[in-house]
Amino acid sequence: MPQDLLNALPPELRDQVAAVGEQVNPGELESFERLTRARDQSYKLQTLVTAWKLQHEAERTLRQKVAWYILGALAFQILLVNTCFFLIGVNVLHVDAGLSKIFVLAVFTEIVSMVLIVLRYLFPQVGNEFLQLIKDL
Repeated sequence: MPQDLLNALPPELRDQVAAVGEQVNPGELESFERLTRARDQSYKLQTLVTAWKLQHEAERTLRQKVAWYILGALAFQILLVNTCFFLIGVNVLHVDAGLSKIFVLAVFTEIVSMVLIVLRYLFPQVGNEFLQLIKDL
């Protein structure tokens, strides 16, 4: 505000007007708006990345526990089948030959299918949804 207009004001208003400061032009307002928008977008992005990181760490921990339990059960089952197969081979267990073949084949099929289920559902392929979400911000 020019000095002559400032002096024309009453003293109690003159101090308040002087405390407001210089005039702001449209370019400064536009710069302030861009800066504010960039800060807001940065905050959203940081929040999103932090939430994504925490979610994936929790999922990774849970998947690891479940995978170890499943693999332990499969190892026990393999040990049990091998023991039964060995006992049948040395004639400690007396089982029909056809039944023993079906038993071993069924257990082998179950083990392979469980491994495939573990690989498919516990370790899915990472999609591009998160990258698309970041782009949308």
